[in-house]
Amino acid sequence: MSRIRTFARANPFAPRQYGEIVRVTERVFIFRNIVNSTVILGDESIAIVDTQVNSAMARRMLNEVRKISDKPLKYAINTHYHWDHTNGNNVFKDAGATIVGREKTKEFMVNRAPRQKGFLASRGFPLGEDPFLPELTFTEDIELDLGSQPLRLLYLGAAETDDATVVHLPAENIAISGDTVMTGSFPIFGQPVMNEGLMDDHSWIATIKAIQQLGPECILPGHGPVAREESIRLLINIEQYFLDEVGARVAQGMQIREVIEDLEPKLPEWIAQIPEVWGTPRYAILRVYRGLVEDDEPGWMQIKPSAIPQADEEKVTKAATGLKEFEDFVAAADEASEGGDAGQEIALLRSATRQFSDDPRCYIALADALLKASRDIPSVLEKGDFFDEARSLGRKALEIDPNFAPAHLFEGQYLIMMAYRNGDDTDAGVNAIKRAESCGLDEHGQAQALFFLGMAERTNGNETGAKAHFQRSLALDSSYAQAALALRA
Repeated sequence: MSRIRTFARANPFAPRQYGEIVRVTERVFIFRNIVNSTVILGDESIAIVDTQVNSAMARRMLNEVRKISDKPLKYAINTHYHWDHTNGNNVFKDAGATIVGREKTKEFMVNRAPRQKGFLASRGFPLGEDPFLPELTFTEDIELDLGSQPLRLLYLGAAETDDATVVHLPAENIAISGDTVMTGSFPIFGQPVMNEGLMDDHSWIATIKAIQQLGPECILPGHGPVAREESIRLLINIEQYFLDEVGARVAQGMQIREVIEDLEPKLPEWIAQIPEVWGTPRYAILRVYRGLVEDDEPGWMQIKPSAIPQADEEKVTKAATGLKEFEDFVAAADEASEGGDAGQEIALLRSATRQFSDDPRCYIALADALLKASRDIPSVLEKGDFFDEARSLGRKALEIDPNFAPAHLFEGQYLIMMAYRNGDDTDAGVNAIKRAESCGLDEHGQAQALFFLGMAERTNGNETGAKAHFQRSLALDSSYAQAALALRA
């Protein structure tokens, strides 16, 4: 029995706000984005806690900081080694900050980088250049000062990572937790390629309680809105639920697939109703299971069932009977799509890649279907199942024909939409679209190219340019629903 999670879908092509400065106290601000950063003002200087997901987002944040104060930027502190909290280090270093992190954080940024990069690239987050490493490091707790604004950098225990630093601001009665606390959506309970995170020793829960013992008025989390008593209690309850439920099933001798199949349909409503952005209940199950079951090698050793929808094999075989040409498969796949059966659509197009293995059109048709289906998946980590396969299909098409325009168009689409989602630079995607245009596109392909160039403009904040591209796209293909949707936003 499968669980179907339904959440309201926003327009996937609407203008986005890449970060918002929210005042917490007179001298503390939180920069809300995919990941949170904190801006702390002292009498003499400024500190940043966590530096954003990429250089483009770090520059956006730095511009917002300069609207608040022109005081010198003294410190940029990494609460832990994960990429989404360190990838803007270079930008803040160039702006004059000293990069600060625990010695273990610096160590992990080096020796855990390859596994982290591989996993995140498969999820649609290519990390690019390595972040600048912490230059002011420490092993014991330390205190910094910005001028009548002391910053206590504390280790209160393992949480999402083993190097979790809490920044305590006694003058503000605030604690900055990094990913030890996450609110507003289902938490990600540990990076799956590392054996860290939610463990059965309850260390994470103990660390949250240790932060509470500091007596802060509120906690600024790594993701989500400012945390107060209710949201902290919810986080602890979620952790305890999965530790108890997965632990009980492991004790009964269940293997991972049995645990998933038994537990997922029984999730209580208070968990099932939590929105998904990063983490999911399935990732929580896998994380806890991994910690409970011994393995000879470190890292994520369990099979993760794919989020790509599956089809009834008998139904697919019947639908594919008599299909002889590539166009026949496309027509059958379109019919399945119109009927709301994404699994059958994908299965039919996958069959086409086997029957017409030298035809690059098959691979791009399947890649497009995968990206379309990914829009129904709320978690960006679960979307990675679709992204990883789709990107491989695009590369296969270019191996067959390096000048195949739709393959370059697909690459441009992928890169621009990743930049749109993450607030990143669009140059690589725009260049791929230009290459597609130079290789020759049919009228629908030209409409698609214009649409994605419009999305690049939207990502960069040029709404006039974006809408002009969407209008030109619709002038070429009035049935192109994506352009109409983007123009309506």
